[in-house]
Amino acid sequence: MKTQNNFAHFSRGGKLSTPYLKFTKVDAETAKKAFTPQELKQIMDMFVYFDKTGNNTIKRDDLGFALRAIGYLVTTIEIRELGMYLDPKKTQILNFEQFITACYNVRNRKPNKQEIINALKIFEKNKSGYIDVKEIKSIITKIGDVLNLTEFDIVISEITQQYNGFIKTDDLVNLLIMS
Repeated sequence: MKTQNNFAHFSRGGKLSTPYLKFTKVDAETAKKAFTPQELKQIMDMFVYFDKTGNNTIKRDDLGFALRAIGYLVTTIEIRELGMYLDPKKTQILNFEQFITACYNVRNRKPNKQEIINALKIFEKNKSGYIDVKEIKSIITKIGDVLNLTEFDIVISEITQQYNGFIKTDDLVNLLIMS
């Protein structure tokens, strides 16, 4: 399955103006049809791997690990919101139907392009249209809803043209909203 190289938007001070994910109410059968047989097998295998008790459920706390193991780059806040959406009664367990719904929602998320543009513009020097890679790496890997260094390197490696340690803001925005 292709790794999703987009991540949720972020804003100053870690405060959210809108939810990271807009959840799609979808039944498990419809969600299953959105994936190729190979992707479905990978999702099912990962679910079985995290089903420690053998009762066809996983712990809600394992949702993020399972999604990341499949190849999705999801943030802590996305995982928390998804868990609350899927488990409103706070049972702390998810069945396969809930898990496939989580995969469907993460895969089909649509980031808010204007919020990403606005957030990144504050890092441009003199409104040049370029961002210092070291500075954005430091911020994204340490402040707010962070990516680890490996996740950041994966995201940034998609931008092939770098200019003396700077990247075009537009290139980064386009990469982050690509699905």
